[in-house]
Amino acid sequence: MTRRKYIINWLIVVFDIWLITNSFPIYATSTANPDDSRLQQFSFNDTIARIDLRISEFEKNGNRAELAKALTEKAGIYFRVARYDDALMTANQALLVANEEGREQLLEPIYHLLSLIHIENELVFEAAEYLYAGYQKSLDMKDTANIGWYLVNLSEVEEYLGRVSNAMEINLTAIDFFKNTSDSLSLAKIYRAQGVAHAELKNFLTAEDYFKKAFRIFNSCGDSLNTGLVLMDQASLNLKELNLYEAQSLIGQAMKLLEKQSQKFYLRSRCIYGELLVQRRSFTEAIEMLKETLMIQLSINDLYGYTATLSALGRAYLGSGNRQMAIDSYTRCAKMADKANLINFKRDSYRNLASILGSEGNSSKAYYYLSSYVTLTDSLFNLQKISEANRLESQAMLRMKEKEIAQQKEQIILNSSQLRQESVKQKFLYIIIILSFGVTAAVVYSYRQKKTANALLTEQNNRIEKQRDMLEFRSREIMDSLNYAQRIQRAILHSSLQPEDFFPDSFLIFIPKEVVSGDFYWFKAVDNLKLFAIADCTGHGAPGAFMSIIGMFGLNQIITEYGQTHPGDVLNQLNELFYHSFEQREGAEIFDGMDIGFCEYNTTTKELKFAGANIYLYILRKSSLPAPSSITLHKTTDYTLYQVKCNRQSIGYMAEKIEFSTHSITLMADDTIYLFTDGFVDQFGGPQGKKFRYNELRALLCEMATIPMSEQKSRLLEIFTEWKGGYVQVDDVTMLGVRVT
Repeated sequence: MTRRKYIINWLIVVFDIWLITNSFPIYATSTANPDDSRLQQFSFNDTIARIDLRISEFEKNGNRAELAKALTEKAGIYFRVARYDDALMTANQALLVANEEGREQLLEPIYHLLSLIHIENELVFEAAEYLYAGYQKSLDMKDTANIGWYLVNLSEVEEYLGRVSNAMEINLTAIDFFKNTSDSLSLAKIYRAQGVAHAELKNFLTAEDYFKKAFRIFNSCGDSLNTGLVLMDQASLNLKELNLYEAQSLIGQAMKLLEKQSQKFYLRSRCIYGELLVQRRSFTEAIEMLKETLMIQLSINDLYGYTATLSALGRAYLGSGNRQMAIDSYTRCAKMADKANLINFKRDSYRNLASILGSEGNSSKAYYYLSSYVTLTDSLFNLQKISEANRLESQAMLRMKEKEIAQQKEQIILNSSQLRQESVKQKFLYIIIILSFGVTAAVVYSYRQKKTANALLTEQNNRIEKQRDMLEFRSREIMDSLNYAQRIQRAILHSSLQPEDFFPDSFLIFIPKEVVSGDFYWFKAVDNLKLFAIADCTGHGAPGAFMSIIGMFGLNQIITEYGQTHPGDVLNQLNELFYHSFEQREGAEIFDGMDIGFCEYNTTTKELKFAGANIYLYILRKSSLPAPSSITLHKTTDYTLYQVKCNRQSIGYMAEKIEFSTHSITLMADDTIYLFTDGFVDQFGGPQGKKFRYNELRALLCEMATIPMSEQKSRLLEIFTEWKGGYVQVDDVTMLGVRVT
């Protein structure tokens, strides 16, 4: 949480106001006479004594609701005078009493106070639990003021914990909420937080857009502190994009504002300036500035700023050639990040330590740090994989237990029928008891034995019922995990630019088969180039989604970090990335990979470059114009559908290494291009339950040549739904259509 101490002070002020409005006279007295410590102490002791009397009275007469309020009031006073242990103990007592009552009006103020206490004690993870609980209570009560308060602070906490997808989800909810209120400052804070999240995902254009929105609001309101913080974020963003001149201008403005507002944030801006010096190769000046900044941050206990400066100092030492000091700085940074739960700094330190130690030949330590880095980076991937396996296992066990329960019920019915028959026999035997006493005794004994067996059977059935309930609960938990994975995948897909951002007349069809998808789409702008792709990863559902996450992050890394945009070279590097991401040795080969079509479109020259791995490019052009390809698929009087070849090899496992080819086509006005995976044409349906097939789709595209792309999308969706009918969807479906204007 980049502004945690500032937020704590703000929260304390908010809570003070809450205390005053709930009749705490001590605060009015203390504020009016800040220098009279004896009067403050007297007021404190007197107030605590009066509250204790009320607590005793409420305990005696059993008034639990008023008891919870009095305990909350007492905990708030302890918090205000920094007696945090007493505040925590008293607040937990209040929570126990309030839970017995189950009233939102009692629980929400306690969750509010507990979140403040845990943040002050730097227990941010625990604070998040209480913030979420209080937020839910505020929603239940439709308490608009507190809903906004919780959204702002949940955003800060999630950002601090490094849970970027959670932060993005909270931010989107908060943006919708604050747009319907007059609280423009809170909206600006959320814009800034969303910009930080997108910067972390390297969505630089989107991040810059959010930063600009936040800057306009803060600047118009005269909020110098937050204006300086946004300028600092923009400087950091330009530094990542290597726009050094713009970064220097922005960080200079930020330092000028923050020097007057906050020592902590001014020092953090100095850290960014130090990183700028590193980029300019002024290593000696950078090291001196960062060491001086580090000492001051340590004295004011700014853990976040101290950790960030250690990371920057490591880069400065590494650039100057002092590898040992770089290792020392990154090691200290990793330890401090672990202590403060700063996951991003810990990952960055592990990655740099692995790189340095590996280049020095210290392979064992390098492997340790690389494994730690991969573990942090891929923890979400592993969790989803385990959840999917558990889900399938639980479903199988559930079906087995349900079958056993049905068999036991049938046995109970059979036994009941037998018991009724035995009862009839017993009544008959009573009539002739003198003649057949021995037979009667045997029947009674048999009856009792069967009754005992039936009781045991009923007990066993109850146990099975409990096991089934447990399995159902487990299954719900796994589905919750998959739904969470779906939100992450959607957040990643939505963080990309969309086709309408590139082409006014276009459409995108995206229909996952399962909760999560193995298909994905990807868009990015670099200067006057528009880059876009669609891909079909191995499998569908959770396994395919894991591969799609690797594919999307791989494309972002190749374009953003390596600066590569040429389609064939992009696929070659992506192929290497996939190959080295999995263990490939004899007897343990992994054949996971993906099919992909990748395009680079120059908006100035209208030149389209294409490379494909098992996905073709289709161009629809007027029949009277020159052919863009030698392969003709379908032709009518007015329009012809052409195909541009792809390489017949997937990205991933390589039986033998090949280079992916790049095709260049000059597009003309009214040309229409299509990219699609095989989910549409492989769908079974229709009157005979057959596949849709490519020939039907090609003819359909030519038939729709003159209608707008939005209508094409509607018609394709209608045809797909009608064709599928009652059949199960067999694969993920993705189709992109773009008309050149």
